[in-house]
Amino acid sequence: MANSALVNLPKKVRDRDVFHDRTGCVYVTLGHLQPDDRILSILKYVPDPNGRWQADNTRYRRLFHGGVGSAVESMNHAQSEYLVRNPHLGATLLEVPRNHVTKYFSPEKRLKEILSRETNDALEESARRMSEVLHDVLGIPFNRLGVTGSIAWNAHDTAFSDVNMNIYGLEIANRLQEGYDSVAEQNGHVRLRVLSEWERTMSNILARIPSYPADDLRTLFSRKKELYYGEQYIGVTPVLLPNEVPIKYGSESYKTLKTTPVTIEMDIQKDDYGIFMPAIYEGTSSPLVQIDGDRVTRIMIYDGSFRGLFREGDRVEVVGSLQKVVLASLGPNGDRSIEFYQIMVGTKQGIGMERIRIVES
Repeated sequence: MANSALVNLPKKVRDRDVFHDRTGCVYVTLGHLQPDDRILSILKYVPDPNGRWQADNTRYRRLFHGGVGSAVESMNHAQSEYLVRNPHLGATLLEVPRNHVTKYFSPEKRLKEILSRETNDALEESARRMSEVLHDVLGIPFNRLGVTGSIAWNAHDTAFSDVNMNIYGLEIANRLQEGYDSVAEQNGHVRLRVLSEWERTMSNILARIPSYPADDLRTLFSRKKELYYGEQYIGVTPVLLPNEVPIKYGSESYKTLKTTPVTIEMDIQKDDYGIFMPAIYEGTSSPLVQIDGDRVTRIMIYDGSFRGLFREGDRVEVVGSLQKVVLASLGPNGDRSIEFYQIMVGTKQGIGMERIRIVES
Protein backbone atom coordinates (compact mmCIF):
# COMPACT_ATOMS: atom_id res chain seq x y z
CA MET A 1 0.00 0.00 0.00
CA ALA A 2 1.35 3.43 -0.94
CA ASN A 3 2.14 5.69 2.00
CA SER A 4 0.53 9.10 1.59
CA ALA A 5 3.19 10.63 3.87
CA LEU A 6 5.95 10.06 1.31
CA VAL A 7 7.30 13.34 -0.06
CA ASN A 8 10.30 14.51 -2.02
CA LEU A 9 13.29 15.27 0.15
CA PRO A 10 12.89 18.94 1.16
CA LYS A 11 15.70 21.45 0.76
CA LYS A 12 15.69 22.05 4.52
CA VAL A 13 15.00 19.11 6.84
CA ARG A 14 13.49 19.43 10.31
CA ASP A 15 13.90 17.75 13.66
CA ARG A 16 12.12 14.38 14.07
CA ASP A 17 11.26 13.71 10.44
CA VAL A 18 11.63 10.08 9.37
CA PHE A 19 13.46 8.77 6.32
CA HIS A 20 14.92 5.58 4.81
CA ASP A 21 18.29 5.20 3.15
CA ARG A 22 19.06 3.01 0.15
CA THR A 23 19.79 -0.01 2.38
CA GLY A 24 16.30 0.20 3.90
CA CYS A 25 17.45 1.46 7.30
CA VAL A 26 15.19 3.96 9.08
CA TYR A 27 16.47 7.24 10.53
CA VAL A 28 15.09 10.15 12.53
CA THR A 29 16.51 13.61 11.89
CA LEU A 30 18.28 15.07 14.91
CA GLY A 31 17.80 18.73 15.69
CA HIS A 32 17.70 21.95 13.72
CA LEU A 33 21.47 22.37 13.26
CA GLN A 34 21.63 20.61 9.89
CA PRO A 35 24.29 20.70 7.14
CA ASP A 36 23.16 21.34 3.57
CA ASP A 37 24.46 18.16 1.92
CA ARG A 38 23.84 15.60 4.66
CA ILE A 39 21.24 14.86 7.34
CA LEU A 40 22.37 14.69 10.96
CA SER A 41 20.27 11.85 12.32
CA ILE A 42 19.81 8.83 14.55
CA LEU A 43 19.67 5.31 13.13
CA LYS A 44 16.51 3.95 14.72
CA TYR A 45 15.49 0.76 12.87
CA VAL A 46 17.26 -1.77 10.67
CA PRO A 47 15.72 -4.50 8.51
CA ASP A 48 15.58 -7.79 10.42
CA PRO A 49 13.39 -10.81 9.60
CA ASN A 50 12.88 -11.32 13.35
CA GLY A 51 12.04 -7.69 14.10
CA ARG A 52 8.79 -6.63 15.82
CA TRP A 53 7.98 -3.71 13.51
CA GLN A 54 6.71 -4.26 9.99
CA ALA A 55 6.01 -2.03 6.99
CA ASP A 56 4.76 -3.57 3.77
CA ASN A 57 6.58 -6.92 3.60
CA THR A 58 9.70 -5.96 5.58
CA ARG A 59 10.27 -6.45 9.28
CA TYR A 60 12.51 -4.17 11.36
CA ARG A 61 14.45 -4.25 14.60
CA ARG A 62 14.69 -1.13 16.76
CA LEU A 63 18.18 0.06 17.71
CA PHE A 64 17.54 3.43 19.37
CA HIS A 65 15.60 3.41 22.64
CA GLY A 66 16.34 6.93 23.91
CA GLY A 67 19.32 8.66 25.50
CA VAL A 68 22.74 9.66 24.24
CA GLY A 69 24.27 6.24 24.92
CA SER A 70 21.65 4.49 22.81
CA ALA A 71 22.18 6.97 19.96
CA VAL A 72 25.93 6.36 20.03
CA GLU A 73 25.44 2.59 20.18
CA SER A 74 23.19 2.72 17.12
CA MET A 75 26.01 4.48 15.24
CA ASN A 76 27.97 1.23 15.44
CA HIS A 77 25.45 -0.27 13.00
CA ALA A 78 25.67 2.58 10.48
CA GLN A 79 27.69 2.54 7.29
CA SER A 80 31.17 3.88 7.92
CA GLU A 81 30.78 6.51 5.20
CA TYR A 82 27.94 8.04 7.24
CA LEU A 83 30.23 8.77 10.20
CA VAL A 84 31.84 12.12 9.46
CA ARG A 85 33.46 14.98 11.31
CA ASN A 86 30.92 17.75 11.79
CA PRO A 87 32.88 21.04 11.60
CA HIS A 88 30.17 23.07 13.34
CA LEU A 89 29.62 20.76 16.33
CA GLY A 90 33.23 19.60 16.45
CA ALA A 91 32.48 15.87 16.69
CA THR A 92 32.19 12.76 14.54
CA LEU A 93 28.47 12.19 14.03
CA LEU A 94 26.07 10.16 11.91
CA GLU A 95 25.13 12.11 8.79
CA VAL A 96 23.38 10.46 5.86
CA PRO A 97 24.19 11.96 2.44
CA ARG A 98 21.11 13.47 0.89
CA ASN A 99 21.55 11.41 -2.27
CA HIS A 100 21.29 8.21 -0.18
CA VAL A 101 17.76 9.05 1.01
CA THR A 102 15.16 6.93 -0.80
CA LYS A 103 12.01 7.69 1.22
CA TYR A 104 11.20 10.81 3.23
CA PHE A 105 8.02 11.04 5.27
CA SER A 106 5.99 14.13 6.14
CA PRO A 107 4.36 13.95 9.60
CA GLU A 108 1.85 16.63 8.53
CA LYS A 109 0.75 14.67 5.46
CA ARG A 110 0.40 11.51 7.54
CA LEU A 111 -1.85 13.34 9.99
CA LYS A 112 -3.83 14.85 7.12
CA GLU A 113 -4.48 11.33 5.84
CA ILE A 114 -5.63 10.20 9.30
CA LEU A 115 -7.97 13.20 9.59
CA SER A 116 -9.45 12.70 6.13
CA ARG A 117 -10.69 9.13 6.45
CA GLU A 118 -11.82 6.52 8.91
CA THR A 119 -8.84 5.58 11.04
CA ASN A 120 -7.32 2.12 10.72
CA ASP A 121 -6.64 1.44 14.41
CA ALA A 122 -6.72 2.78 17.95
CA LEU A 123 -3.34 4.55 17.69
CA GLU A 124 -4.37 6.51 14.61
CA GLU A 125 -7.67 7.31 16.33
CA SER A 126 -5.84 8.69 19.37
CA ALA A 127 -3.70 10.91 17.14
CA ARG A 128 -6.82 12.17 15.38
CA ARG A 129 -8.64 12.90 18.64
CA MET A 130 -5.69 14.71 20.18
CA SER A 131 -5.27 16.84 17.05
CA GLU A 132 -8.92 17.84 17.21
CA VAL A 133 -8.63 18.76 20.89
CA LEU A 134 -5.54 20.92 20.34
CA HIS A 135 -7.27 22.60 17.41
CA ASP A 136 -10.54 23.20 19.24
CA VAL A 137 -9.14 24.30 22.62
CA LEU A 138 -6.00 26.21 21.63
CA GLY A 139 -6.77 27.11 18.03
CA ILE A 140 -3.73 25.22 16.73
CA PRO A 141 -4.00 24.75 12.94
CA PHE A 142 -4.05 21.13 11.81
CA ASN A 143 -1.25 21.88 9.33
CA ARG A 144 1.04 22.76 12.26
CA LEU A 145 0.63 19.26 13.72
CA GLY A 146 2.06 15.96 12.52
CA VAL A 147 2.35 12.30 13.42
CA THR A 148 5.87 10.92 13.58
CA GLY A 149 7.46 7.72 14.92
CA SER A 150 6.44 4.36 13.48
CA ILE A 151 2.97 5.65 12.58
CA ALA A 152 4.53 8.06 10.05
CA TRP A 153 5.79 5.18 7.91
CA ASN A 154 2.99 2.71 8.66
CA ALA A 155 5.13 0.37 10.76
CA HIS A 156 3.22 0.74 14.04
CA ASP A 157 1.59 -2.05 16.01
CA THR A 158 -1.22 -1.40 18.49
CA ALA A 159 0.27 -3.99 20.86
CA PHE A 160 3.42 -1.99 21.64
CA SER A 161 3.81 1.18 19.55
CA ASP A 162 3.54 4.73 20.89
CA VAL A 163 1.77 7.80 19.56
CA ASN A 164 4.31 10.51 18.83
CA MET A 165 3.30 13.87 17.43
CA ASN A 166 5.10 17.06 16.41
CA ILE A 167 3.95 20.65 16.73
CA TYR A 168 5.59 23.10 14.34
CA GLY A 169 6.64 26.70 14.78
CA LEU A 170 7.94 28.83 17.64
CA GLU A 171 4.70 30.68 18.41
CA ILE A 172 2.44 27.66 18.02
CA ALA A 173 4.70 25.45 20.16
CA ASN A 174 4.74 28.07 22.92
CA ARG A 175 0.98 28.27 22.74
CA LEU A 176 0.83 24.59 23.64
CA GLN A 177 3.43 24.96 26.39
CA GLU A 178 1.31 27.64 28.02
CA GLY A 179 -1.97 25.86 27.33
CA TYR A 180 -1.49 22.33 28.67
CA ASP A 181 -3.61 22.99 31.75
CA SER A 182 -6.40 24.50 29.65
CA VAL A 183 -6.45 21.50 27.34
CA ALA A 184 -6.90 19.14 30.29
CA GLU A 185 -9.49 21.35 31.97
CA GLN A 186 -11.64 21.88 28.89
CA ASN A 187 -11.88 18.32 27.58
CA GLY A 188 -13.07 15.44 29.73
CA HIS A 189 -11.19 12.86 27.65
CA VAL A 190 -7.79 14.52 28.19
CA ARG A 191 -5.65 14.67 31.31
CA LEU A 192 -2.13 15.66 32.25
CA ARG A 193 0.43 12.97 32.89
CA VAL A 194 1.14 12.84 36.63
CA LEU A 195 4.58 12.53 38.22
CA SER A 196 4.13 8.85 39.18
CA GLU A 197 3.68 8.02 35.48
CA TRP A 198 7.21 9.28 34.81
CA GLU A 199 8.78 6.74 37.20
CA ARG A 200 10.04 4.45 34.46
CA THR A 201 11.54 7.36 32.52
CA MET A 202 13.22 8.72 35.64
CA SER A 203 14.56 5.27 36.52
CA ASN A 204 16.11 4.99 33.06
CA ILE A 205 17.78 8.39 33.48
CA LEU A 206 19.16 7.43 36.89
CA ALA A 207 20.47 4.18 35.43
CA ARG A 208 22.43 5.96 32.70
CA ILE A 209 23.44 8.99 34.83
CA PRO A 210 24.09 7.49 38.29
CA SER A 211 25.32 10.81 39.72
CA TYR A 212 21.98 12.52 39.25
CA PRO A 213 20.29 13.12 42.66
CA ALA A 214 16.97 11.27 42.58
CA ASP A 215 15.09 13.95 44.52
CA ASP A 216 16.34 16.65 42.14
CA LEU A 217 15.19 14.60 39.17
CA ARG A 218 11.71 14.28 40.65
CA THR A 219 11.64 18.05 41.21
CA LEU A 220 12.62 18.57 37.59
CA PHE A 221 10.03 16.16 36.21
CA SER A 222 7.28 17.76 38.28
CA ARG A 223 7.55 20.55 35.69
CA LYS A 224 7.05 18.24 32.73
CA LYS A 225 3.73 18.62 30.90
CA GLU A 226 2.42 15.84 28.67
CA LEU A 227 -1.06 14.59 27.83
CA TYR A 228 -3.14 11.43 27.83
CA TYR A 229 -6.15 11.01 25.61
CA GLY A 230 -8.16 8.40 27.48
CA GLU A 231 -5.64 5.71 28.37
CA GLN A 232 -3.23 6.58 25.55
CA TYR A 233 -0.18 8.68 26.34
CA ILE A 234 0.63 11.04 23.47
CA GLY A 235 3.94 12.87 23.36
CA VAL A 236 3.85 16.16 21.42
CA THR A 237 7.32 17.48 20.59
CA PRO A 238 8.00 21.12 19.57
CA VAL A 239 9.83 21.50 16.25
CA LEU A 240 11.17 24.72 14.76
CA LEU A 241 10.39 25.63 11.18
CA PRO A 242 13.54 25.98 9.02
CA ASN A 243 13.22 29.77 8.82
CA GLU A 244 13.07 30.03 12.63
CA VAL A 245 16.30 28.33 13.61
CA PRO A 246 18.35 30.56 15.97
CA ILE A 247 21.76 29.37 14.74
CA LYS A 248 22.53 28.91 11.07
CA TYR A 249 24.62 25.81 10.38
CA GLY A 250 28.23 26.82 9.76
CA SER A 251 27.85 30.24 11.39
CA GLU A 252 29.76 28.98 14.44
CA SER A 253 32.21 26.25 15.38
CA TYR A 254 32.69 24.53 18.75
CA LYS A 255 35.99 23.49 20.27
CA THR A 256 35.86 21.30 23.37
CA LEU A 257 38.43 22.57 25.88
CA LYS A 258 38.51 19.72 28.42
CA THR A 259 38.55 15.97 27.85
CA THR A 260 36.23 15.40 30.81
CA PRO A 261 33.02 17.24 31.78
CA VAL A 262 33.22 20.32 33.98
CA THR A 263 30.69 21.49 36.58
CA ILE A 264 29.37 25.05 36.67
CA GLU A 265 26.44 26.99 38.06
CA MET A 266 24.61 29.38 35.79
CA ASP A 267 21.68 31.79 36.01
CA ILE A 268 19.31 31.33 33.08
CA GLN A 269 18.30 34.67 31.61
CA LYS A 270 16.74 33.56 28.31
CA ASP A 271 14.86 30.36 27.52
CA ASP A 272 13.24 31.13 24.12
CA TYR A 273 14.63 27.97 22.47
CA GLY A 274 14.71 25.69 25.49
CA ILE A 275 11.88 23.44 24.25
CA PHE A 276 13.52 22.55 20.93
CA MET A 277 16.39 20.28 19.86
CA PRO A 278 19.06 21.27 20.57
CA ALA A 279 17.68 23.12 23.59
CA ILE A 280 19.42 26.48 24.03
CA TYR A 281 19.54 28.54 27.21
CA GLU A 282 21.39 31.83 27.63
CA GLY A 283 22.67 33.29 30.87
CA THR A 284 25.77 33.95 32.95
CA SER A 285 27.97 31.67 35.04
CA SER A 286 30.44 32.60 37.73
CA PRO A 287 33.99 33.26 36.51
CA LEU A 288 35.76 29.98 35.67
CA VAL A 289 39.42 29.30 36.30
CA GLN A 290 39.42 26.89 33.32
CA ILE A 291 38.92 29.86 30.98
CA ASP A 292 41.01 32.41 32.88
CA GLY A 293 38.10 33.99 34.70
CA ASP A 294 35.75 34.27 31.73
CA ARG A 295 32.12 33.19 32.04
CA VAL A 296 29.93 30.67 30.24
CA THR A 297 26.97 32.40 28.59
CA ARG A 298 25.14 29.55 26.84
CA ILE A 299 23.96 26.01 27.53
CA MET A 300 23.25 23.74 24.55
CA ILE A 301 21.47 20.45 25.26
CA TYR A 302 21.39 17.44 22.93
CA ASP A 303 19.97 15.11 25.59
CA GLY A 304 16.19 15.08 25.10
CA SER A 305 15.59 14.14 28.74
CA PHE A 306 16.44 17.69 29.81
CA ARG A 307 14.81 19.62 27.01
CA GLY A 308 12.23 22.24 27.94
CA LEU A 309 12.46 21.86 31.72
CA PHE A 310 14.35 25.00 32.68
CA ARG A 311 13.09 28.56 32.85
CA GLU A 312 14.25 32.12 32.92
CA GLY A 313 15.22 32.88 36.51
CA ASP A 314 16.48 29.38 37.34
CA ARG A 315 19.92 28.85 38.77
CA VAL A 316 21.14 25.52 37.46
CA GLU A 317 24.10 23.25 38.00
CA VAL A 318 25.42 21.92 34.72
CA VAL A 319 27.86 19.08 34.18
CA GLY A 320 28.90 19.09 30.56
CA SER A 321 31.53 19.71 27.94
CA LEU A 322 33.15 23.15 28.17
CA GLN A 323 33.43 24.59 24.67
CA LYS A 324 34.73 27.70 22.99
CA VAL A 325 32.30 29.07 20.41
CA VAL A 326 33.98 30.82 17.49
CA LEU A 327 31.80 32.84 15.13
CA ALA A 328 32.46 32.29 11.44
CA SER A 329 31.79 35.93 10.55
CA LEU A 330 34.51 38.52 10.89
CA GLY A 331 34.66 40.83 13.88
CA PRO A 332 34.61 44.65 13.70
CA ASN A 333 38.39 44.72 13.25
CA GLY A 334 38.37 42.24 10.41
CA ASP A 335 39.40 39.30 12.62
CA ARG A 336 37.60 36.37 14.16
CA SER A 337 38.02 37.54 17.73
CA ILE A 338 34.32 37.33 18.62
CA GLU A 339 34.23 34.30 20.85
CA PHE A 340 32.30 33.09 23.87
CA TYR A 341 31.90 29.93 25.93
CA GLN A 342 29.16 27.37 26.27
CA ILE A 343 28.48 24.11 28.06
CA MET A 344 27.11 21.28 25.95
CA VAL A 345 25.08 18.47 27.54
CA GLY A 346 24.64 15.29 25.52
CA THR A 347 28.07 14.67 24.00
CA LYS A 348 29.58 11.28 23.21
CA GLN A 349 32.55 11.75 25.52
CA GLY A 350 30.28 12.73 28.40
CA ILE A 351 27.96 9.71 28.36
CA GLY A 352 26.87 8.82 31.88
CA MET A 353 28.25 12.03 33.40
CA GLU A 354 26.63 15.05 31.76
CA ARG A 355 23.49 16.42 33.38
CA ILE A 356 21.68 19.59 34.43
CA ARG A 357 19.63 20.20 37.56
CA ILE A 358 17.87 23.08 39.28
CA VAL A 359 19.73 24.66 42.22
CA GLU A 360 17.27 27.50 42.80
CA SER A 361 14.12 28.59 40.98
